[in-house]
Amino acid sequence: MMRFLVHICIIFTALAFVFAGCTRAPHYNDRLIEADRMLHANMRDSALSLLDSISPDELVSEGDKAYYALLSTEANYKCYRPITSDDTINQAINYYECHSQEHENLTKSYLYKGAVIDVLSASDTAFRADSAMIYYKRAEVNAIKNKDDFNQGYANLRMGKLYSNHSALDGRDIEKLENALICFRNADDSSYQMICMKELGAMYRSKNTNDAEKFLTQAIDIAILEQDTSSLIGCLHDLAYAYFMRGNENKQWYKKAYELLARIKSIKQDELDYKIYTTSACVYAKLGMPDSASLFLKQAESVNQAIVETSNYLEAKSHVALARGDSLNFWKISHLCDRMTFAALNDPDIVNIMNAEIDFDRDYNNMIERNRHKSNLITASVVAAVIALLLLLALLMYHRSHRYDRLVAELKDQSQNQLNDLMGLQGNISEMKIQDERLKSFISSHMGMMREMIEACYHEPNNRIAENMKRIVKFQDSNKSNWVKLYDYIDMEHNNIMTSTQQNFPQLDDRDLLLLALTSLGFSYIQTAIIMGYSNATSVSVIKQRLAKKMGINESLNDYIKRFNPEKNSE
Repeated sequence: MMRFLVHICIIFTALAFVFAGCTRAPHYNDRLIEADRMLHANMRDSALSLLDSISPDELVSEGDKAYYALLSTEANYKCYRPITSDDTINQAINYYECHSQEHENLTKSYLYKGAVIDVLSASDTAFRADSAMIYYKRAEVNAIKNKDDFNQGYANLRMGKLYSNHSALDGRDIEKLENALICFRNADDSSYQMICMKELGAMYRSKNTNDAEKFLTQAIDIAILEQDTSSLIGCLHDLAYAYFMRGNENKQWYKKAYELLARIKSIKQDELDYKIYTTSACVYAKLGMPDSASLFLKQAESVNQAIVETSNYLEAKSHVALARGDSLNFWKISHLCDRMTFAALNDPDIVNIMNAEIDFDRDYNNMIERNRHKSNLITASVVAAVIALLLLLALLMYHRSHRYDRLVAELKDQSQNQLNDLMGLQGNISEMKIQDERLKSFISSHMGMMREMIEACYHEPNNRIAENMKRIVKFQDSNKSNWVKLYDYIDMEHNNIMTSTQQNFPQLDDRDLLLLALTSLGFSYIQTAIIMGYSNATSVSVIKQRLAKKMGINESLNDYIKRFNPEKNSE
């Protein structure tokens, strides 16, 4: 069981490493990374110049090509370069949808795909504004999923402006921008907080001047803090226009608007937006200065000739006509302006945009519900499988435990039988030991008698009985087997000295082994000489030395024998 769990852990660990290797983000071209950093730092022109300097030959991998497509679309859009196709951003989307682990780039790809469609829909009927809403919603969902506050805010900002550009009247534009402001605050991005506040102020100026003033004042403070002159001028103009629209209640608001416009003029700026000149014309006309107002209209025309067809320009022109007392021209221009405003408020695209968001939210919620249902089914299946596995394991353990019990019982029986056999064997061994001791005692006593008889024969040289005794004990081939039987006794007394010597020194003959045996039994030189058939007892010492040399040992034969009987040595 433990081995099975270890194997499972190893498999899951290996899969985790494989997954980590597969989801690792690629290493992009260093110049592309630098261009991305510039875009994040709001260095748009520098980023665009760097991207223009990159040759297509430098981009080897598909990842670099997709990254370049995304960054170039972002830079061109933010630098107001003309956009004529969505092919470039499509290349980024196709790549990042297959590499969804790069969630931030996928989110940005959706955002700028929506922005490109939004731009192209104004001039190309092949592109529809409601398609832009779909891509903004995809970006929002992807950002929420990956807890990307900034891009979630940017998606809401783009949706809010899309609603605003198509004249949404139900407050959807304001709702999106307020969501965007919350996201940018969470992302701690003050620049985009200022953009949201500016847009909210512009939207509130015709609905609630107090809210417009609140948001625009906050935006002005951020613009001053960040020394963003362009944004500061835009916020001051929007606030001035908000004051102008409230001037019908009290002409003091016209004066406030005049003060803000004077503040804008005091800021050194090479060229102002035409809307500032049209607002200035409106304010100066309301304050009874039609000549100055006409001068502002001419300045607006010099900045952008196309403004003569816009509602802002017509509104300013109508106020100038009224200030000059030309009521007929005032009503004619006002009527034309109202028609343009009415046409803008009845933008047919707004319904498609609203329906696109509604359909997307419905489909997304249905998908979430299906995934939740599927997840619940998978969870229930896994739980059921785990329970079944646990029951199976419990059953296996139950059977195994019973099998173990049977095995333990059998082992106990076998152990008891073996214990009984062992006790019987111990009894037999004890009896054998007693018999061995008796045998040893018997042989020792007879060997002692034999040594005494041999010793007596040596001292009675002329006695016929002694001579016969010498012939009997003398070693001969006929009685060799008797001596060999005695070797077993010597092995018992001297730790197998005879067997070991025969195995280790096969060059020894029978007489050599007999000499070793007699010496082990403690026979004297005289006793050994009689048995071996030597005439002189002193020759035994020389023969023992020769035997030690023949064995190749560096010690005497007696020392060799002592090594086989350490107990007697210690005694």
